Amino acid sequence: MVIGLMVEVKSNQRVGNDYYLLKIRALELTDSIFPGQFVHLKIGRDNLSFDPLLRRPFSIHDLSDEKDIYLLYRVVGKGTRILTDYKTGDKLDLLGPLGQGFKLDFVSRKILIIGGGMGIAPLYFLAKRLAKQNLLKVLIGGKNKEEMEYFIARFRQADIEFAVATMDGSAGFQGTVVDLWQKDNTQPDYLFACGPEAMLREVQVIAQKKGIPGQVSLEERMACGIGVCLSCVHKTNKGNQRVCKEGPVFSLEEVVFDD
Repeated sequence: MVIGLMVEVKSNQRVGNDYYLLKIRALELTDSIFPGQFVHLKIGRDNLSFDPLLRRPFSIHDLSDEKDIYLLYRVVGKGTRILTDYKTGDKLDLLGPLGQGFKLDFVSRKILIIGGGMGIAPLYFLAKRLAKQNLLKVLIGGKNKEEMEYFIARFRQADIEFAVATMDGSAGFQGTVVDLWQKDNTQPDYLFACGPEAMLREVQVIAQKKGIPGQVSLEERMACGIGVCLSCVHKTNKGNQRVCKEGPVFSLEEVVFDD
């Protein structure tokens, strides 16, 4: 069930170069949240502001034992710059949880998670859930050590097996996270992935050659976030699907990536 409500900011801390971790209290939502879903925030200098006009989507990064929601975001434009000004006790207009999350009916399976850049953000919540009953390995990749430091610390803290790739070799393997997978030669029963479309396209090709099923979370620009405006459609073998409504999680096999 989608709920619209005002939520309280518990903290909003800088955790890396242009990375911020926003903690919000929304007890009305937490029992219905699944990894892979997102929330839509109205961001403004005050509650009456229409600048920015559109809400901003944020994937759910984690859920605390106290049922606080964590959103990890990177400052990339006006909306996220304004969001950094929010302090403890401030209120945010939230709509959520939105979208279809990851299907989690896995027990005693060998699972691989592959994440690139900010696509890693929703995979942390997923990894914590899957690690309880499965043999799990996580591969993450980004431009450099600075971009990966926060994620490295989080997966290490959660005691989840992971490996890192950076394009400049400043942390872990030098190359892309897909290059790392091919070098690592992990053969899972199932995989999950989120990241840039070029990365997901490569993952799909390799997975199909190896006969590995999986799920992917797509990243698309969104306007309404509830499936009305059709601004976030993506091609699938079932026709065009709305990333905000039928997604953002799709089966790896059904997504069609343009060459």
